[in-house]
Amino acid sequence: MWYDKFLSIYKAGISHEFILYFNIRDVVDNYRYIDRYIYEEFIKCRNFSIVAFYDISKGLTFLEPEMEWEFNKITLNAVKDSMHAMPSKLFYYIDMALKDTKMALFIDHVEKIIPSGDVASMSLEERTALIWICEWSNSAKISSVGSTIFMLANTLAEVNSEVLKSAYRIEPILVELPNERERAEYIQYLLKDNSVAMDISVHDFAKLSSGLSKKAIKDIKLKSEAEGVPISFEFIKEKKHSVLKKEYGDVLEFIYPEIGFEDIGGMEKAKNYLLKNVVEPVRKGDLRRVPMGILLCGPSGTGKTLLVNALAKSSGFNCVKIDMSRILGQYVGESEKNFKKCLLGAQSQEPVIVFVDEIDTVFRRGERDDSGVGRNIFNEFLQFTGNTNNRGKVIFIAATNRPDLLDAALKRAGRFDKKIPVLLPEEDERAEIFKIIIKKYGFSTSIEDFSPFAKETENYTGAEIEAVVRKAYEIANEENIEGGTITEDVLKEAVMRLRPSTQQVEFMTMLAIKECDDKDLLPERYKDLLDDKK
Repeated sequence: MWYDKFLSIYKAGISHEFILYFNIRDVVDNYRYIDRYIYEEFIKCRNFSIVAFYDISKGLTFLEPEMEWEFNKITLNAVKDSMHAMPSKLFYYIDMALKDTKMALFIDHVEKIIPSGDVASMSLEERTALIWICEWSNSAKISSVGSTIFMLANTLAEVNSEVLKSAYRIEPILVELPNERERAEYIQYLLKDNSVAMDISVHDFAKLSSGLSKKAIKDIKLKSEAEGVPISFEFIKEKKHSVLKKEYGDVLEFIYPEIGFEDIGGMEKAKNYLLKNVVEPVRKGDLRRVPMGILLCGPSGTGKTLLVNALAKSSGFNCVKIDMSRILGQYVGESEKNFKKCLLGAQSQEPVIVFVDEIDTVFRRGERDDSGVGRNIFNEFLQFTGNTNNRGKVIFIAATNRPDLLDAALKRAGRFDKKIPVLLPEEDERAEIFKIIIKKYGFSTSIEDFSPFAKETENYTGAEIEAVVRKAYEIANEENIEGGTITEDVLKEAVMRLRPSTQQVEFMTMLAIKECDDKDLLPERYKDLLDDKK
C-alpha cells in the first residue's frame, strides 16, 4: 500500500517531502479521503502544531482556527489578510512556519503550480514556486523540526521533472487503484444497506471492476439503485467502459474481443503455448512461468492480431492497445505525459494484455529532429516492460513482420523474451480456416471437404483465404445461386480469380524463423532451419 511506502521512507529519514499521485481523489478505505486518512493515521498521533492546505483557487487554509492563529503569530501577521495570494508571496511565510514549528502542509493540484515543461518556458511565478518546493526538500531545519510536506497531483508527468532530480529529496509515491481484495471489501461495505439487487456475486463484481476506483464502484451501485435494475455482468461492463473511456480513451484503445481460440484456424503451437504458459499460470497464481513479453513474428495477414484477441477472450483478461497516434502531441512534454498516462491506464487493468501492433515502427530510440521525444518514450517503455513486478499482471504482446528492425534492447530476456512465429498455415490448417470463415460470416455452403481447396491455396495467409471466401460469396450472388450458397464450382472460381497479394512472404517467414529461439514453436518443416540460423 502507498501509505506503508510513505511511512517507511519517513521513518528512515530519507525525506520529509512527498508527491502523492494518480488515484488521489479516491477514498482510501471505506469512507476517508487521502487528506483525512493521513491526518488521522499519521499527523494526529505525532503532535503537529499546524496542519495547512494550499491550492491556487482556495489559497492557504487551516485545519483549525487555532492553527491559523499560530501561523500568523510565527509570520508576524504579514499575510493575515492575504491567504489567497500566489505562491511567490505566500511560500516565503510558509517557509518560516515550516522551519519554526512542526507543520504538515498539503499542496493540492501541484501540477498547476509547477507544470511540466522546460524550466526556461515557465513564468516567473512558476519558477519561484519551483525553487521554494525544491529547496524545502533539502532543508535541514525543516527536517529537524519535523515538518512534512504532501503534494498531490493527478499524474506525475504533469509535474515539472526538476523536482525528481537526485539533487532534491522529493519522494514520489504512487497511489494505486484498489486491488481485487480491496474492491471486494469495499463492495461488501456498500451493499450492507441491501438497497440494490445483485445478479452476480461480490467476488465476480470485484473481478469485473478491475481498473476502477472506489468512487467509480460506488457510482455503479448508485446508478443501479437509481435505475431500479440489478447489478449484472452487462450493467458493470457498460458502466466500466464509460468510465475507462472517459479516463483513458484519449491515450488507450480498449479491446473487447468476441472470438476465442476455438474461432481461429491453425496456429496450434502458438495457441497451446499461450494456454499453458499464460492463461493457466495466471489463473493458478504461478506467475514464474509467464513471460514478461511476447513477440509475435510473421508475414502480414497470418493472424497475429487475431491471436491476441483470442487470447484476451479465452483468458478473460482485460485487453488494451497502445496507439501512438493518440499519444503524440504538438506541445513540449505533451507526448511524454500522454505516454505515462497510457502506461498507468494499462497497469490499472491488471491482469491485462497490452498489445502493440507493428512495434518496429512504434518504438525507436528517436531521431535527431524529434527533440528527444522518441528517445524519452522509448526509454520509458523499456523501463516499464522490464519491471519484474509486472510479471503475470501486465502482459505485453507485440506484433511485427520485421523483427530485424527492432532495437536489441526490446528483444532481450526480461522484456519481449518469448518470440512466437506466426507463419503461413499448413494444408490441414487452411482447410480448417475455410470452414471457420464460412461459419463466421454465416455463409451457406454445400461443400463438406475443403481439402482440395487447401491444396490449391498453398502460401496463402489466413487473411487471403478470408478474401477468397468473400469473393466466392460475391460470385454466388452475381450468378443468382439460391441463398448465395457457396458451391465447389463457385469456390474454385474464386480461387482462380483472386491471387495472393501479400508481399515478401518468404522473406518475412525467414525473419520470423531466425527470430524464434524455441523449436517447439515451429512447424515440423521449419525446425531444421532453426539449426541453420545465423
